[in-house]
Amino acid sequence: MKKGQLKPNELSQRFATSIIAQSEVLWTEKLNLPEIELAGPLVKRSINLLIAQSGSGKSLGAFIIGWKEVQNKNFAQMIYFDLDNPNTLVKERYSAFSPSNVVYLNSLDFLRFEDLRSVDGTMREKTKLALALLSEAELPETLVVVDTLQQVSDYNDIKELEKLFSLLRNLTFKGHTVLLLHHKSSKKESQPFKGLSYIFDSADVIYELTPDKDRSGLIRAMTLTNTKNRFATGFNKFVISIDTENTENIRYGENVLFEEELPVKEQILSVLKEHPGI
Repeated sequence: MKKGQLKPNELSQRFATSIIAQSEVLWTEKLNLPEIELAGPLVKRSINLLIAQSGSGKSLGAFIIGWKEVQNKNFAQMIYFDLDNPNTLVKERYSAFSPSNVVYLNSLDFLRFEDLRSVDGTMREKTKLALALLSEAELPETLVVVDTLQQVSDYNDIKELEKLFSLLRNLTFKGHTVLLLHHKSSKKESQPFKGLSYIFDSADVIYELTPDKDRSGLIRAMTLTNTKNRFATGFNKFVISIDTENTENIRYGENVLFEEELPVKEQILSVLKEHPGI
C-alpha cells in the first residue's frame, strides 16, 4: 500500500460518514428542484419516447409538437436530428412553417461542421458526439429531437443503448428536454417496440402514436396514448390536429372532423330534424 493511501476499511468508513453528513443537504437540494412542467404532451427536462410503426407519422408528429412548443415559448429552440428521412422533406412537408429558432439537421448537414467532419467513425458515432457536445455547451432551454433511435444506436446492444441514454440523460440534467423517436414492432411481443426492455426502462415518458387519416390517405390528426410516465403530471391521451399548409390550424386536444365527413354529418342532422321520433 502506498504511503498516505487509505486502507479499504478506512475508505469505506470515510465514504459512509460523508453520505450521512450530507443527508440534509441532499434532501434540501431535491426539494428545491423545479416543478414538473408540461410542454404540450411532453414532460420537460425528461426523456420522452414516441413510438409508432413506420409510415405512421412519427416524424411529422414530433416536428409539429416541437415547432408548436417553440412558438408557445416553452423552449427557446428546437434542435431536430432527422437521420431517418430524405433531405427533401423540409421542402415537401414544412415549407409553411416558420424556421425561427428551429435547427433542423440531417446526415448530410453533419459534413458542414468541422467538429463532426474531422472525426472518424460512423454516422451513429458522429451523432453521439453531437449530443455530447450539446450536453456540455451553455444553451438556453432546448428541445432535442432524435429521429430515430435505430439511426443512433443498435437497439439490441445494451452497451450502445447505455451510452446513448447516458448522453440523453446528461441533456436533461442541463435543463433540456429530449424527444426520442423509435419504431414500433410489427410482431406480437411483450413490448410494443423493437429492441431491449432497457429502452422502456430508461425512458421517463412513453407515447404510442396512432394516426387518423382522411380518405385520401393524408394524416389529419394523431392520438398519443401514454404507456409510461414516471411523473404524476401528464396525459393519458393527447390529440393533435394536423395541417401542414396552414399552421394556424394545428391544435391540441380537439376531436377532428374531416372535411369529407361534413356533408354526411349534415345529412344525418337533416334527417333527424325531419323525423324527430327516430
